[in-house]
Amino acid sequence: MLQPPYPSTAAHTCRQASYRLAGCLLLASLAAHGQQADKGLIAVTEPWPPYNTFSNDDTADGAHALIVQRALALSGLQAQTVVYPWARAMAIAQSRPNTLLFSLARTPERENKFIWIGKLSQTQQFLWRLETAAHGAEPSLQQILRCCSICTVRKDVSEEALRQQDSDHTMQLVLTGSHNDCLRMLRSGSVAYMAGSPYRVQATLQQSNLPASFLHKTTAIAPVRTLFLAASHGTPSVTVSKLQQAMQQLQQSGEHERMLQQVLSRPLPGSGDKAAANPIPSKP
Repeated sequence: MLQPPYPSTAAHTCRQASYRLAGCLLLASLAAHGQQADKGLIAVTEPWPPYNTFSNDDTADGAHALIVQRALALSGLQAQTVVYPWARAMAIAQSRPNTLLFSLARTPERENKFIWIGKLSQTQQFLWRLETAAHGAEPSLQQILRCCSICTVRKDVSEEALRQQDSDHTMQLVLTGSHNDCLRMLRSGSVAYMAGSPYRVQATLQQSNLPASFLHKTTAIAPVRTLFLAASHGTPSVTVSKLQQAMQQLQQSGEHERMLQQVLSRPLPGSGDKAAANPIPSKP
């Protein structure tokens, strides 16, 4: 059965509540075990099918999540993985020692804020607009920055890239908590463009039961970036070393690529359109 175009307000409220509940349960669990538990290894990520989540936005079972779980197993380590909105996941990883974060694009601005453990895949950010029957020549990125409103997710790599391009500080940037929010604003006419990677936008459209042709990809806003498993400062060096070795082992054995393709070759659950299954990306 086809999904409704938008999640209902009640469903959205429940999803936000589930994020808060997950955070409360994690904090309660840590508090219950005292200071030693406070220092235990955890992993945080965001809802992003098919990379970090797949079956639903509350469970870390996507392609990258499976690779991270396999690396933990090879390392003999245990870590509870919790799914948060991206801005919160970033904040936790920057403030709490012994925290893993994925999937984090490696940029110059972030270089010294995290410990970089291993590559997961690659991504590139573009601007997207509603597809129209007729349109003229595409404006350049600088023209768009000067004239049009753009929606992106708070603390996403696209926000960083757009701010770097906005030399005149005239950009009309709207920050939200999710790409679904940006899509709703784009459809309502509240913004002219939304930012995101092809995989991100495709997944967002599929979740809203919209065809890939609903949006038109325009200009790139950043070069290709590599997505990483990273760790917070204060994570023990022995933990970092074990995970780096495990990630390298997964790459060299080919298991990393097999796990990645196994998930990415399947259509997202509930899409109802097998022809719109995720295209296989190039290797990182």
